[in-house]
Amino acid sequence: MIETAIPTTDPTDWGNKPGDGPLRVGGQEGGVPLADSQLPSTRSPASDAQQSGVVLCRDLWRGTEVVRAAQQAYLPKAPGEKPGNYRSRLARSVFHNFFRRTVEGLTGLVFARDPVLSEDVPAQIVTHWENIDYEGTHGDVFCRDTLADGITVGHAAILVDYPKTGGNLRRDQEQAMGVRPYWLMVRKEDIMSWRTEAVNGGRMLTQVVLRERRWVPKGAFGEVLQERYRVFYRSPEGVVGFWLLEVTDQRKVIMVDEGTYPTQVEIPIAEVATSGSTGLFESDPPLWDLAFLNVAHYQQWSDYATSIHMTCVPIWVTIGMQQSETEVILGPNSGVNIPDPQGDAKYVSHDGASLGSCKAALDDLKSDMATLGLAMLAPQKRIAETAEAKRLDKSTTDSSLAVAARALQDAIEKALGFHARYLGLPDGGSVEINREFERLLLDAPVMQAFAQLVEAGFPTYPVLEALQRGGRIPADMDLDVLNVMWMMGRELDKQLPAET
Repeated sequence: MIETAIPTTDPTDWGNKPGDGPLRVGGQEGGVPLADSQLPSTRSPASDAQQSGVVLCRDLWRGTEVVRAAQQAYLPKAPGEKPGNYRSRLARSVFHNFFRRTVEGLTGLVFARDPVLSEDVPAQIVTHWENIDYEGTHGDVFCRDTLADGITVGHAAILVDYPKTGGNLRRDQEQAMGVRPYWLMVRKEDIMSWRTEAVNGGRMLTQVVLRERRWVPKGAFGEVLQERYRVFYRSPEGVVGFWLLEVTDQRKVIMVDEGTYPTQVEIPIAEVATSGSTGLFESDPPLWDLAFLNVAHYQQWSDYATSIHMTCVPIWVTIGMQQSETEVILGPNSGVNIPDPQGDAKYVSHDGASLGSCKAALDDLKSDMATLGLAMLAPQKRIAETAEAKRLDKSTTDSSLAVAARALQDAIEKALGFHARYLGLPDGGSVEINREFERLLLDAPVMQAFAQLVEAGFPTYPVLEALQRGGRIPADMDLDVLNVMWMMGRELDKQLPAET
């Protein structure tokens, strides 16, 4: 539980005296500023360690405008480069957003087929699925956006909440008034801290702090960003509830609201742990390496664009002429006086010899990024001894993307369970998320990336499966035989002497 003086019972006699912690609703501030460990705004070490990756991936997702605004964070200034020259180079530099396109492409593979609610999902929840967040978002769209966010930064979460009604109405009266559960997507950076305990032989989430940010009116027409923190807890007695807290500029905490969830037995939040997961609410972005390559492409593209600019703009050069303090006018009706008989005046242009190598380097980076994106479709390495496990090793159902899709499915089913408990139903049912990716588009760049993927050492069988599903290999061809032939061909190539 929280170590501050936040009460878990009747709050009527606390909050006005120094050291009492957060104020009750309507209380008066008092006491000294609280230490970091007493503030809900303090990130846990695990959360704090993940923020650099979140910032990088969020910036790249948002594209050129945000990347340019970050200036030297992504486009360093060269030694000796004058501020004006840097600003000019920055303005010409364009960020080609391969990172976002890859995330959207991978998400599109999963949602080439819509999620399928099983027959065991109660009819009432099926109706709610049409507007799962109570803001008009269909459940399919909510799931797609949640997976895309998880692939972008590493993980996301689904919070299933219920409007606060005061407990004066029966469930059927609340439902008649339109009061019902709703889902919220929780972004990785808004999960501030969490705690777990061993319960009945497993790990149970006993506390999680979520940051809430929203624009609220100020004055007649203005707005101000309001930041609050919702602390969900599960007491040792099994009571699940929340506190809504606000941290003042004086480092004091005000209790804005509180409540309990009588129908829930655990905190109603489900993590969508993608293939980058390293623990509960801990993850690395699955496409982190691609993100860094995209930044490298941005920097090299800037150099390439600068070289082209310098090639297209000749430089006026004089030899044997003293530096003049007056402006030199160049044109058909003016001349230049050069005192030195050996002097000269001319335009000098960049010969452009390096442009070819710059373009080749950019193409290499694009190819590498395509390979990293396709690596999400390659099976993960794991120990497998049984025949069934070996068969699965050949399938894309064990790929990083399939792991993310399965994690989304698990999270949705857990959220359906929370939803059902709010409604007094015994079970929320199950859902099926596509993990076959049968509609993979195999155009020329994708085909090339597949070949490079195999050359990089990835197993050939998943590539052959993808080619067959994409119509590039006949459906009746035995992939096991083709895989053996491919491997024998590669070994033969190694033994043949190199061409002279």
